[in-house]
Amino acid sequence: MTLQCRNANVGWLFVNTVSSAGIVQLGDGEGTTQKSKALAVQSAIPTHEADEFKFAAYPLYYLPKLSLKPCVPVTFRSRSPWPTIQIGSIRTLGVSSSSLLRIGCSGPVEGENRIKDFRQFNNLNIR
Repeated sequence: MTLQCRNANVGWLFVNTVSSAGIVQLGDGEGTTQKSKALAVQSAIPTHEADEFKFAAYPLYYLPKLSLKPCVPVTFRSRSPWPTIQIGSIRTLGVSSSSLLRIGCSGPVEGENRIKDFRQFNNLNIR
């Protein structure tokens, strides 16, 4: 893959929140790898005890990630007659959960987000 890196001019940038392995990058990068793990627990009646939930107890967190089967190789070239990328304004509410906002040239980007969600209803009448 051949990428011709160019300068980027941004007039205005607003990012309200960056969290949970989210990245905002201004400038060029060789590549990015983001990983995030979470246990989300919602209980009708809180009955939690210390160390009740551990990542190691759930295969989701230690199984190898799925990967795509090899496909036909593709040749990619990018060329532009303009020496700079002109961006007027960017307004972003949130960058979260292994996502990326990049202004600039990039290498490979890899993001992985694993979440186990628990919903515990102690009273059967609550739905």
